[in-house]
Amino acid sequence: MCGILGLYGKFKGNDILSMMKIIERRGTDAHGVYLENDETTFFDNNIDINAFNDDNEYNVGFGHNLLSISNFYNEDNLLNLQPKKLNNLVLSFNGEIYNYKEVLDFLKSNLYDGEAPKSDCDLLMQVLNYYYNKNQDLLEAVQYTNRRIDGDYVYAIYDGENIALSRDSVGVKPLFYGENDTIRGFASERKALWKVGITDVKTLEPGHILYNYEDIEPKYLIYDYESNKNHKYETYIKYLDEYLNESVKDRIANIDDIGLVFSGGVDSTLLLYYILNNLEDNQTLKLYTVGNENSQDLKYARRIAEDLNLPLRETVINEDVVREFLDDTLLAIEEPNLMKLGVGMTTYIATHMVHEDGIKVALSGQGADELFAGYKRYLDTYEEGYKDVDGLFYKRFRAVEHELRQDIAHIHDVNLERDDATSMANTVELRVPYLSDKIIKWVLNIPAKYKINGSADNIRKNILRELAVKKGVPEDVAYRKKKAAQYGSGIDKFLRRKIFRNTNLNKYFEELVDSYVYN
Repeated sequence: MCGILGLYGKFKGNDILSMMKIIERRGTDAHGVYLENDETTFFDNNIDINAFNDDNEYNVGFGHNLLSISNFYNEDNLLNLQPKKLNNLVLSFNGEIYNYKEVLDFLKSNLYDGEAPKSDCDLLMQVLNYYYNKNQDLLEAVQYTNRRIDGDYVYAIYDGENIALSRDSVGVKPLFYGENDTIRGFASERKALWKVGITDVKTLEPGHILYNYEDIEPKYLIYDYESNKNHKYETYIKYLDEYLNESVKDRIANIDDIGLVFSGGVDSTLLLYYILNNLEDNQTLKLYTVGNENSQDLKYARRIAEDLNLPLRETVINEDVVREFLDDTLLAIEEPNLMKLGVGMTTYIATHMVHEDGIKVALSGQGADELFAGYKRYLDTYEEGYKDVDGLFYKRFRAVEHELRQDIAHIHDVNLERDDATSMANTVELRVPYLSDKIIKWVLNIPAKYKINGSADNIRKNILRELAVKKGVPEDVAYRKKKAAQYGSGIDKFLRRKIFRNTNLNKYFEELVDSYVYN
């Protein structure tokens, strides 16, 4: 993944540079800029970020920090440099397209007779250009393109007059935007906008398009999809198995070295088995675990790694470790939220180890609890009912099903933006196989009775656990009781009882941001 950003209005080239430097850790392989005013255009997608200096005023500008996962070099030149320019289109892209071959086949059958695209960004640009050339309508080109591609992404596209920002349907990759009296801007992180004086920052919602600063809602929301078919239990498991295997296979393809954020619980262990099932001879896999010395996470992670003869790297949590990673994690999550800090630090520490080992991609089990009713609060929903956004009140299993849909609707701002921020702060791309479009649509239509047994179900996620056993996961691992990441690691205890017992978190955060962003 990468870091993208842009400004339009009245600004200087060095403003774009300052934004790029604030989020440089999102991509350190290469840096590119596109700058335009009424008289001239500056375009260089391989600048020296430490030597670049441009005090001229511009009206439109893009910046890009590249984290190249694969295919960074060929014999002659760099392949993945951004921004991309084709005819009058300028593109800045952060993401992965998982149906690459399918989209390439579409291009070949419709217009393509030249050299094959060399990256996901190349492919995306050619699809956008194809639809744009039909009637010179940028918004329509973006809408048609998004229906064609399947992936985790955000991107900005400019045609010389119009600017469109787009985000994937789940919100795996973040994009923020805002404005002040002189400029409008967007960026992969809030800090980049704060740096140029944009303090009122909004989130581009999943599936939405921001077109010339107008928010265009999608006609279809993935969490609203409802199947009219009722299947047998065995059918639900069969296709769940197929879709999970496909999702994992797509997310580890063409990667030499793979990391797995590993708790030894059912979610990450099942992913581990799918990874091993699809691992090529030239690929390596390493596990990363964070926990206190007496935690069940460490105990199970060590046992599984030993049983499968896999390398495991761990960080044992104590107060010194929490203090060491506190500031970097707070700056990454960009808000003084103690719960997000506890969970975010677990991911930050794990991906810090991943980065130290020279690995650029790690997988995570994020999303399984929201899909399969893993949290204890779903038992309360089963007992007490649930009032949905439509104002209707649901009971028992229907209540749980509706809450699950709302949790997936908000997983981007509750979990995904936090996880992306903490992993990319370590220049590591975090991929989430449970949150493919196909899995979300399938699992949200699995009846809740197959996920929880009722108000006395203390382990939940029953269909996922049964699938895990079928795939070979030991039963005591598959049916291990869940403990939240911040509690399983012991981080929350140190934050609440030691570090912020007599210190105001909000004030601490404000002083940290002032020092990092504005000085």
